[in-house]
Amino acid sequence: MDVDAEEKLIAACRDGDRSAYGDLIRAHSGRVFAICLGILGNRHDAEDVAQQALLKGFMEIRSLRDPDRFGRWIAQIARNLCLDVVRRRKPPLVMPSVADNVEQVDTDEYRRLEAALAKLDSDYRVPLLLFYFEGRSTKSIGEALGTTQGTIQTRLSRARKQLRQWLATEGDVP
Repeated sequence: MDVDAEEKLIAACRDGDRSAYGDLIRAHSGRVFAICLGILGNRHDAEDVAQQALLKGFMEIRSLRDPDRFGRWIAQIARNLCLDVVRRRKPPLVMPSVADNVEQVDTDEYRRLEAALAKLDSDYRVPLLLFYFEGRSTKSIGEALGTTQGTIQTRLSRARKQLRQWLATEGDVP
C-alpha cells in the first residue's frame, strides 16, 4: 500500500470509519502476526496478541502523530504487548520447535540448540527465528520490526556469533 493511500485510510479511521481500518489491518496483519510469533514462539498466543495489537491500534489511532509511520507504530504496539506476555509467563519461554523444520534431529542436539536460542535476547532471537524458520528476507524482517535491513543483518550476525560461542562452550561446535 502506498503512503498516500495509507494516510487517507488513517484520516478516515480517525473520523470513525471502521472499514478503513479493515483495509489497514489487511495490509499489516501479516507483519504484526510475524512479530508476535517470533517473540512468543506459539501460534495460538501470537494470534491472540496480534489481534489485541490491531484492536489497540484502532482504539488509539488518534494518538498516531505521524501517519506515514503507521506500520512501525502498529509493529511497536505488537512488540510491547508480546513483551508484556513474556514478562507475565511464569515458566521459561518455550521456543518454536526446530524439529518441525528438520527431518531427523538428535534429541540432545535439539535440546542444546533450543536452550541456546532461549538465551538470546529477543532483539536477536526474533530476527533469527523469522529468517531461518519463517524464511523471511532481512528486508521484510526490518519492515516488520520497524528497523533497517542493515540493523537486521547486524542482529543476525551477532545472534549467530552468540549461538556459536554458547554451543562451543558446551562442546557442540569445533
